[in-house]
Parts: sequence; structure tokens; C-alpha cells
Amino acid sequence: MPQLFEERVRASPDAVAVVDRDGCVTYAGLDAAADRLAGVLVERGAGAESVVAVNLPRGRELVTAVLAVLKSGAAYLPLDPALPVEGRRYQLEAAGVALLIGPEGCAGVKGVEGANAVEVVDPAVGGPAGRSAQSPAVAVAPGDLAYVIFTSGSTGRPKPVAVTHGSLANHAVAVGAAFALTAADRVLQFAAPGFDVFGEEVFPTLLAGARVVVAPDSVPSPAELEEHLCRERVTVANVPTPYWDQWVRDLDAEPREVPEALRLLVVGSDTGHTRTLAGWRRHTPVPVVNAYGLTETTITATLQAFTGESIPEGETLPIGRPVAGARAYVLDADLEPVAADTRGELYVGGAVLARGYLGQPGLTADRFVPDPFGKTPGGRLYRTGDLVVLRADGALAFVGRADDQVKIRGRRVEPAEISAALCTHPAVRQAYVRAVDDGADGKRLVAYVVAAEVESSQLRAHLAMSLPTAMVPASYVVLDELPLTANGKIDHRALPVPTAGDATSGDATAGDATSGDATSGDTTAGDANSGAPQAVALTGLEEQIAAVWREVLQVGQVGPDDSFFEIGGHSLLLVQVQRKLSGALGRRVPGVALFAHPTVRKLAAHLRDGSGPAVGAPGDERADERRSGYARLQQRRAARRSAGGAR
Repeated sequence: MPQLFEERVRASPDAVAVVDRDGCVTYAGLDAAADRLAGVLVERGAGAESVVAVNLPRGRELVTAVLAVLKSGAAYLPLDPALPVEGRRYQLEAAGVALLIGPEGCAGVKGVEGANAVEVVDPAVGGPAGRSAQSPAVAVAPGDLAYVIFTSGSTGRPKPVAVTHGSLANHAVAVGAAFALTAADRVLQFAAPGFDVFGEEVFPTLLAGARVVVAPDSVPSPAELEEHLCRERVTVANVPTPYWDQWVRDLDAEPREVPEALRLLVVGSDTGHTRTLAGWRRHTPVPVVNAYGLTETTITATLQAFTGESIPEGETLPIGRPVAGARAYVLDADLEPVAADTRGELYVGGAVLARGYLGQPGLTADRFVPDPFGKTPGGRLYRTGDLVVLRADGALAFVGRADDQVKIRGRRVEPAEISAALCTHPAVRQAYVRAVDDGADGKRLVAYVVAAEVESSQLRAHLAMSLPTAMVPASYVVLDELPLTANGKIDHRALPVPTAGDATSGDATAGDATSGDATSGDTTAGDANSGAPQAVALTGLEEQIAAVWREVLQVGQVGPDDSFFEIGGHSLLLVQVQRKLSGALGRRVPGVALFAHPTVRKLAAHLRDGSGPAVGAPGDERADERRSGYARLQQRRAARRSAGGAR
């Protein structure tokens, strides 16, 4: 990657490379800043096979930091901003991190055990005076480690996936070609820093000489995202599939024109549905690419493009064909290919494969198996655990999992890891976690525990100390014993399924699925299973807010100090809350306000000043523009249809 990036810098030094809320930086400026920081890292011991953690929010500094790590010859470990302190300590220790790029006093750095304490390099402080901007001239080989990202693990601990420079470079070139990126493109950077899709938004863009456009800090509502896309004239956007689904529902509720500069929408990280594509087509002809991949296959392994007005058959969108450098096989239990349209497990091989799991050879050997079909000696296949069928047209279609792994708003989750974390609570004797389907709003996690007297709020707080917020279950059910079948396995049919509002939630973000930003969940909802009505009366504005929350969360009671994120809410549901609350109040409620003021009382206090234009009033020029733009779009479509146009 460093060599490929530097070639682009020489070709277009004055082009804008990254733009964020603080301004922009050219390719030459980005390269010089990365060189300076790389020099500091090399002086402090960074080099081949060492791992440097990066703890920065989205923006120019983050892109500079990861480039600097790669230029130093080391591998970067992006830290999820929503990761609890204990989880962060575990990742730093497991990856053997000795250097961290981030602000002084980073949470989770102190107390890390090992041969070396973690040294913090604060990019805001800068290097020694007079430091040269020359490249440290470190030779990087394709087999060298480029980055490490942790994924959920069934053993009870997250797994560190180690990806090489060769795999990362292959991905950047292959995806850039598949998306037809050119120097004229402006590509949205939407994913959280700790999510590997960040690399798909940044590296192919930089190699094409295009512009990386950083999204707003907090998870934007679709309308807010559209304004950002319009303002920056974004041409390519990559968003999580659950966010796309919410976007389409928002367009249905308030029809408007999709930003005209957008030429391609990429979705992924979860199963896509034909109903969502059909909804998207009702509003825009912008092509959609469905991307499939895992961290172990360097972000994306297969792609399927949808252009024109045709909608594929079935409920789910096919995941397509392998990207350049990838090979895909649908195999049975004996590693034999299955017939077309027959279910089998997906195995992926080729240049896209990660090296394996850092420091875990046994687990690596279990998932990365010898390739019986390849021509390269020592070739491997990654056993994905995903069940697929190879359709007659050559495209792959996802049909389920071979194990219990699930996706929660785009984040890969192993319920066994959560169960193991629950069992570390002194009151819990046994635990079992599973995902239940909430329909259009996706899946949620339910925890079943055999325990002494314990409240769900205590269990949630215990899990929140070590697990990402998306992995903290929404519901908790205390049982005398776990029901078993005659074979000694968990009897799923005997497990009660609580409603969405029966329990608290530790989810404050879609970082798994979106930006990873967290909020201050500073209140608790008490015992999840009590269902006791709130005794405190609500004011008029508080009642309006609570009514919207009750409707969206499908709960019976909402009190003034109940946090939205503590009673089953998450950032994707905030899209619905924002739309409904804006309509109820007659003025626009920014998404950032919902994140910053998560309780009914706090949000009401924030909104009482009456700031912001009324929705649909003359002062709401953006809403008027969206409606008039949508009307113009409908007129143009009607004219094309009458003239026999393709779209």
C-alpha cells in the first residue's frame, strides 16, 4: 500500500485527498504528514510485524495515522471508539501493542500487562522541531502484516484477524476497478474506525486519486446524510445494509430526490432484501452493489451489481461473484462441490485471504484449511460458515449459517462469546444467548441465565465492561434451569421470547453497522422483567417524546429518566424516532440531539428553547427543496417512460 499510494501522490500531488469538517488536505500534504508521523513511529520502535494501535475519530488525522503506520512497516490496529475499557485492554495485550497513536490519557492504556508498556504518540503534539517530511524508506513486502482487526469469537474471546499488505493491496485495486473509481470521484467515509469497511472506503479511493469525504461524527439520519452528500457532491457511498433499509423507509415516508451526484451505492455487512431494492427503485435509478465478505477475506470477497429496474427473485439479494484475486467454492461436508442450486458451505480462497488469527495457530488451522482445488502449493481456503447456493446464472446467494453466528446491525456476533462473558458474573451459573428476529428492524439478542437473585441492569452493566455495545443483549430472562432436549442440547422451542420492551439494552450505536459513536447512557431502566409503570408524571413535551419512543420501541411505559438506549433502542431506530418526533413537534429534530440527550427529560429540556424551523414551514427551505426536487424527478421519469426510455 505505501508504494501504491506514493505513486498516486507523484501523479496528482495537488489534488484533494481527504475532506472533513475541519477542511481538506491534498495528496502531497497527506503524504508529508504521514511521512513525518512514520518517522516518529520508526524512531520509537515500529517495524515489520509490530502492531501500532490507532485511537482516533474519523477524519484526516485517522487517514494520516493508518498511512503512517503502513509506511513505518508496522501493522495498524484500529480501536473501536465504543469499545469498553476492559475490551480495549484485552485487544492491546492480545495484539502485543507497544505504541498507540491517539490523545494522551487514552482510556484502557494504563494497566496493560506485557514486556512493554503502551507508549502513546499524540499526533496533535507533533514531532520534534525541524523533523523532515521525507519517507522513512522502510521496505514493505506483500507478506508483511498490514493490519489487525478483532472479530467476535465462539471461544469467549474476540479473535485477532491478521491481514497482509498483499491482501490489502489486492483488495484496493480489485474494488477500485469493480466500482470504476476515477480521480473525479468523491467517496463517502462512513464506517467506524474499528470496522474493516473503513479500509474499503479509503484505500481504493486514494489509489484512484479520488477524494475521501468524511461523514459527520455521529450517525446521521438519512435526510442529514443526503444534505452532506449534496454539499460535498459525493459520487460513491458505502453504507451498512440495515442503514440502507432505514433510508428507504425514510424515503417512503417523506418522498424526495436522492442527491443527483450520487452514481453508485454500495451496501453490505448484513443480508440485503429484494424489498429494500424495490423501495430504492421507487425513488432513484442509482445502481446498487451488494458486497459480501468477512474480515478473514479482507473486507469484500464477492460483489453483485443491480442496475436498471429489474428486481431479482426471492426474498434476499444474491451476493454475486468473486472479486479479482478471490475464488469461491460451494462444498459439502467432505469438501466436494455441490450441484447448482444445492445448499453448501462457502469456502473462499485466493489473494484475498488473511494470514490467519494473530498468535492463534490452532484456531487458524481450524478455519483456514488446505485448498484441494488450487494450483499453488500451500494454498488455503477459508471456511466461512455461511451456507449459500450457486444459482444457475453463476451468482452466489446467501441462505443461512452453519453455526450460531449472527449479524446484529452489521456486526458479526458469536452468541457463545456473550454467554461466556455472562458466566463470569458471580451470580450466574449458566447462560445461553440467541438472536430473535424483530422483523423489519432486524435481530436482537436475548440472554437466558440461570442465576441467583440478579437484576438485568446488573448483568448489562457487567457485560458493558468488556463487550462492544452491539453485543450487549437487549433482553434478559432468568430461569431456574436451561431447557434441554433428549440429546442434552438447548431446547430452543422451550425458551420464552420476550417482547422488545421487556428488557434493557446496552446498545448505543451502530458502529458495527455505522459509525461506532457512543452516547452517554447515564440512566438505568431498572429490572428488565418488572414492567412496572413509571410513577413520575410527564410534562406535555416529555409526553410527546415518550409517545414516539413507545411507538418505535413497542413498549408500554417510558419514564422521564429512561434512556432510549437502555430500554431497547439503537441508532438505526433513531431514524424512525427523528422522523416521527419532527412530525409531532412541527420542527426538525437533529439526529445529534437524540444521541447527546438520550433520556426523555434531557431531550425535552434541550428542545424547550424552540430552536429550529418548523417542518414544512417557509423557514424549512431544505424540506421545500426536497419536495420540489422529488416532484421534478417524477416529471422527468414520466417523460422518459413516455419516450420509451430505459429508466
